[in-house]
Amino acid sequence: MTHSKSSYYGPFFWLAIVSFSVPIVVAAKAFHEVQLTTKPTPHPDASGVDHALWDYLLKSYVENGLVDYDGMARDHLFRTYLRQLSEAEPEKLTTAADQLALFCNAYNAFVINGVITHKIRGSVMDFQVDDNEFFDIKEHILRGQTISLNHLEHELIRKRFREPRVHVALVCAAKSCPAIRAEAYIGRRLGAQLQDQSIQFANSSLYVDFEPSDATLRLSPILNWYGEDWDHVGGYLPWLAERVQDAELKQAIERANRGETQVAFFDYDWSLNSQAPTAVSATPAKKAEFGSGTIPNQ
Repeated sequence: MTHSKSSYYGPFFWLAIVSFSVPIVVAAKAFHEVQLTTKPTPHPDASGVDHALWDYLLKSYVENGLVDYDGMARDHLFRTYLRQLSEAEPEKLTTAADQLALFCNAYNAFVINGVITHKIRGSVMDFQVDDNEFFDIKEHILRGQTISLNHLEHELIRKRFREPRVHVALVCAAKSCPAIRAEAYIGRRLGAQLQDQSIQFANSSLYVDFEPSDATLRLSPILNWYGEDWDHVGGYLPWLAERVQDAELKQAIERANRGETQVAFFDYDWSLNSQAPTAVSATPAKKAEFGSGTIPNQ
């Protein structure tokens, strides 16, 4: 019995082709995705800013809330992102969430750029220019205007958006600040991102802790300094109670809200939130200031 070569080898031929091609297609797709993750090509949104650049930088140079400032300084995409912020047109964004995300990203990028520019190794609070402390120096360019970090936070963010969760998103380059998120804030996901930041903050003993031995609830001074920003959502104690997962801690917060448990505030560690060893700061913990400037209304 005879068989043609095409009928005999056909199935094996096509099986071999498929077996050989599938890994190549999968590898090519994976390589394309890795390229997008590691070195994005700028694609600005309506404001002229591409937060995918900032997302890449944060994923590359932030780990466990600590920043690789030297690595960030060497990456040309950081300069590209700062240039986009300098020319940004936030008013072209159609939602408040998109605008707030841009301002939060800008704040954190400007803080990091300030640390890099001024070669800060110990604490941002040890640096000043002409009696202006780090957060009052007008050196950051946003939408064509040179502003300070204080202006960005207090005037453009807090006054406009009345969103207390920004205080767990804006990072002042200090170890006692909320840990910087290793991804960019994006308008369509901003609510979920701020909620996740809030949960992490509420469930970290660095910011919220109860000591049964002296029946004292200890909190981040951020909550004391900016407490009024939580007034329209019922206050920061109920806000925390809704987010903590430990039953004992939740009860302590609820008792504190009723005035039945003592509340104290941690000292603030101004040491630089750097992955590299930091110099010892000459600035002790301050009672009257926060990383992004003086206490509001004082």
